[in-house]
Amino acid sequence: MGVLTLSRELGSGGDAVAKRVADELGWALLDNEGFAAAARSYGYVRAELERVDERSPGLVDRFFRDRQLVYLDIMRAIVYESALKDNQVILGRGSNLLLRGIPGVLRARVVAPNDVRQRRLVQHEAVSPAMAEEFILHNDRERTSYSRYFFGASWGEPTDFDLVLNTGLWEEEEAARLLVGVLRAQEKPGAGPASSQHLQNLTFGQRVKAALMTDERLDAGGISVDCAAPGKLRLHGRVNSEEEKELAESIARSFAGVQALESELVVMPPIEGWYPV
Repeated sequence: MGVLTLSRELGSGGDAVAKRVADELGWALLDNEGFAAAARSYGYVRAELERVDERSPGLVDRFFRDRQLVYLDIMRAIVYESALKDNQVILGRGSNLLLRGIPGVLRARVVAPNDVRQRRLVQHEAVSPAMAEEFILHNDRERTSYSRYFFGASWGEPTDFDLVLNTGLWEEEEAARLLVGVLRAQEKPGAGPASSQHLQNLTFGQRVKAALMTDERLDAGGISVDCAAPGKLRLHGRVNSEEEKELAESIARSFAGVQALESELVVMPPIEGWYPV
């Protein structure tokens, strides 16, 4: 029982490594298709995901920023729910940061020298060397900004991972074999992510937050949801009106398993024409 989170650079072969690991272990792979399918249950369609996925918002694009905040909460819920199932390989989405400290989670990163990355893009994507170089620079910039904006983290920081593999040294098959070996070696029956009460609480609280963020009657961007103990929720932050406050509390109470709800929501009407950048 366990979970592998796998971050990767464009052109590193990380996607192929993740698939090999999942196939070898018989684990589920939460990749782009898996995230899109899971997001549909929250009312998010693929076109919206492709617009906001692992990109940072512009300074003046309010709509983009709002949609990306909704996406971020949906993404967190999906990552937590996936980890609770055990036997999962999760690609990207800051999963190495979201699942930090959870037992049974191995956080890996796949990298490669830039010349190797460029050569692979030329071979597999039928682009010119110059275009491959531009794709890599653009992708690295986007993911760096995304990690900094939404997680306050430096994308690719080695200390945010348990293992970093260089596919300039190892072929994809060899890298996958190394990961499978580590995952099997650290496997402890009954001690996987599903056994973590902390993860169960995180998942429950995030499901509630995602439900608030996707309800169009409510501006939930200023609401935080904590679940410190099973069935006990705390809402805090700001809402625009008493009606929104009551609605948020009602949505939270409607979740099966909620035993107690503490609300510290403060009503602060928005100032017209003002939006933080």
